[in-house]
Amino acid sequence: MKTGFIYSKDFLYHNADPKIPHYESSDRLLACLNKLHQTSYFNSLFFPEMKKVPSEFFNEIHSSAHLQKIERSKGKRGYFDSDTPFTEKSWIAAYSAANSGITLADALISGTIKNGFSLLRPPGHHAEHNRIMGFCMLNNVAITARYLQKNGFKKIFIIDWDVHHGNGTQEIFYQDPNVFYLSIHQFPFYPMTGLSSETGKNKGIGTTKNIPMQANSDNQAYIQKFKEVVIPTMEHFEPDIVLISAGFDAHKEDPLGEMDITTKGFEDLTKIVLESADKICEGKVLSFLEGGYNLTALSESVEAHVAVFNFFS
Repeated sequence: MKTGFIYSKDFLYHNADPKIPHYESSDRLLACLNKLHQTSYFNSLFFPEMKKVPSEFFNEIHSSAHLQKIERSKGKRGYFDSDTPFTEKSWIAAYSAANSGITLADALISGTIKNGFSLLRPPGHHAEHNRIMGFCMLNNVAITARYLQKNGFKKIFIIDWDVHHGNGTQEIFYQDPNVFYLSIHQFPFYPMTGLSSETGKNKGIGTTKNIPMQANSDNQAYIQKFKEVVIPTMEHFEPDIVLISAGFDAHKEDPLGEMDITTKGFEDLTKIVLESADKICEGKVLSFLEGGYNLTALSESVEAHVAVFNFFS
């Protein structure tokens, strides 16, 4: 089987006012594509045709008011909040980003791919059930997780290694005992959630785990946490599939994060997860781009990430 790879020109429709530069820009994806096209393996990946999902499906994750806010942005320019601008076609990028995960899920369900990566934007892990925030409009990984639940995957494990805590994904699955959300992130830091005491609610108690990391944590610190906490937690949960919110803004060169991970560090973290997934869930892993704002660091880290996926496919 192959590694699936999703990219769409639709993702480029979402841009801020050119007079006001924004970290979350189309240049991020273009830099990654340029880097990937220089590799020997890129053309051997599987490129599924983007699936179109009725927008009503997204009510499974987001409120009607949330989706209506996106609908009302069509053809306009403005800000959902101080961090999250929109332009005339941002809604197209947002829905396409969410559709990309479902497309990969279908390819995996059919047996066409073993694993996959979506080079998407806008990112999603800050988007809550009823709140657009932190550059995020729709919660891409959460939408894919719910789609997988409806297609026979009983237990889903989400690893979020973006430098920022994925408050949206945590909130959406906080009471769901069948979706385990684990985040390793800088703290204290935006959005000031993700304390170790946040472990779930009601039936979901015990299926949320947060690993707050102090600023300047490096490869060794992260690898130690993955080996001692992340992987044992995943093994104990015994998921049917693993989803990764792959933010690369914990890179030492990132302008927003304050961590010291290198590109090699992200490569090693990817290997650790995929090696474990091979034993636990037949290597079924889907990964979604979240943050990462230094173009060189991001593109090199994404390429290293995808190369590991290709090796394990």
